[in-house]
Amino acid sequence: MKRRVIIDTSILLLLYEGVRVFDDIEEVLETYPECVVPRHVINELKKLTNSKKVHKRKAAQLALDVVLRLCRVVDVQDAENTDDAIIKLALSDADAIVVTADNELRRRLRELGKPNIYYRRSRHGLMLEF
Repeated sequence: MKRRVIIDTSILLLLYEGVRVFDDIEEVLETYPECVVPRHVINELKKLTNSKKVHKRKAAQLALDVVLRLCRVVDVQDAENTDDAIIKLALSDADAIVVTADNELRRRLRELGKPNIYYRRSRHGLMLEF
């Protein structure tokens, strides 16, 4: 059985900076995961593709292209925002791991006792946090 990872917008935007997000996830987990993205993330990326900042616009378009090719998009009911959708998904699957570069989301996951994979700039790669 594949390990399910729930991917946040913040980590996807790092693709544009050359971070090997999907390869690093495989490396950290030592397996090929099932990647899941809440529709909220897709909506955020679509919104960012209209940004006035060229860097953000290009990063969002790249992330959108990659995620639609490699991930399963799921609808999450009764979630007011992206972080809530991710947490709701994570709580519905005891084995799921969230992948994020968002410190506030990481804090919330820690409080709930959920593991996460995060980007460590000093190591230029992803790290697993239990």
